[in-house]
Amino acid sequence: METWSLHRLYTCSAEKLGADKATKLKRYSENLKRKNLPTIFTLNHLAKITGVDYHFLRSTVLRNREIANYKMYAIRKRSGGRRHIHSVNGKLLKVQTFINEEILQNIPVSSSSYAFKKNSGIKECAQAHCEAKWIFKFDLENFFYSINEHQVYKIFKDLGYTSLLSFEIAKICTTTRLPTNLSNLLKVKNNSDFNSYRFYQNNYCLGVLPQGSPTSPMLSNLVAQNLDNALIGLASNYNLTYTRYADDLTFSTPINLPQNLSIGKLQREIFYEIRRHGFKENKKKTVILGPGSRKIVLGLLVDTSEPRLSKAMLKRIDRLVYAAHKFGIIEAAEHEGFESPIGFFNHVNGLISFVKHIDINKYHYFSSKFPIFEFDNF
Repeated sequence: METWSLHRLYTCSAEKLGADKATKLKRYSENLKRKNLPTIFTLNHLAKITGVDYHFLRSTVLRNREIANYKMYAIRKRSGGRRHIHSVNGKLLKVQTFINEEILQNIPVSSSSYAFKKNSGIKECAQAHCEAKWIFKFDLENFFYSINEHQVYKIFKDLGYTSLLSFEIAKICTTTRLPTNLSNLLKVKNNSDFNSYRFYQNNYCLGVLPQGSPTSPMLSNLVAQNLDNALIGLASNYNLTYTRYADDLTFSTPINLPQNLSIGKLQREIFYEIRRHGFKENKKKTVILGPGSRKIVLGLLVDTSEPRLSKAMLKRIDRLVYAAHKFGIIEAAEHEGFESPIGFFNHVNGLISFVKHIDINKYHYFSSKFPIFEFDNF
């Protein structure tokens, strides 16, 4: 990416646009530079910076490339049901990667959020709840799909990018391609804020964050920041520890609950904040672990001073790795009930990566046995 000094920017723009407009452009660029963000003026400018054809980006913004831009497949969730993953087209992936690495990774997020951050992860999140007497676990339903392009637009607008460019980047970072049973999540809700969210395209539906895009993780953290702040305050009122790992919310305390706090009251207050901030709780996944119960957070045992893998988890990973090693990815995927070999491979590969942060010896063992899979054939 070619870098211009602010003086050169002003001189060149003043010659073509006049002093007033040149001054505005310089101030715009200075504001972004102070935040350690790249200066981007227009969609065409973004195309030149990333080396991607402008008409490709324009077509993406107009939602004319949804099928071409995303390949969708499902993986089975441990808790039942399917998680749909969006595999991003090469050109769009290049642009989204630029947005993530050059913009989103430079923005701080809540200290209570542990997912998708450098030097932070499942182990560090679980560590916060080790040796707790009480643990309360809540889940946000359809977390990525609950975050729409209008919320993404506001993130980029608040960073200092122009309204039109923020609108266009929001389109680039979201998708309207969802499974049929989730299409209701794309509907525009009655909200006066949307009246100004039009620009050069009518919005009959709002795109959402695709799970699998490089921009979605950090965007989800940024949009959920207001929820985090509210729940940090709630936890502080009752001397509880609060963490969020993507859609998993956990509260804990090493002592007895305060006399003024019942389990029902805590649940009601947490559900209220979740809904107030535009999310929805998955009540089926609410878990309360009291004194004497087996304490697990994010799949890790937290009953001692350090998080550790359960025997059941290790046994399950060992079984899947063994099946893939002996019978191959395709046959193992079919036997385990996965819709595609890609889904099976990514699922098991994710489990092995999970182990890496907890038990490096087990990680080396599993990764040495798990076969390499050629995606080009699918």
